[in-house]
Amino acid sequence: MPLRFTFGGKTIDSRIVDLSKAGIRFHTPQPLPVMSRMQVTLGLPAGKRTIGITIVGVVVRCAEVRGRRDLPFDAAIFFEDVSPASTRKRLNEFIDSHTAPA
Repeated sequence: MPLRFTFGGKTIDSRIVDLSKAGIRFHTPQPLPVMSRMQVTLGLPAGKRTIGITIVGVVVRCAEVRGRRDLPFDAAIFFEDVSPASTRKRLNEFIDSHTAPA
């Protein structure tokens, strides 16, 4: 699933590895400083179209993965601000629809 984030004044396109209601893990071409605030935009499928939602989060982990050339860093962001309520609702609905029942 595609991901777009802004860091250091640059917009970077990437791919999502894991997504939850609390955060996201993804690959990135450059290291991201832990505890830095970022804005991420997720393109969530909605039927035949895609709806973009923007979330503010904090980098909680970033590590280099040896042998990966294009996107050599693995990063994780904790979602700090998922608002307005419609954004939170859309994220929750998407996660719930892609999570197997316990």
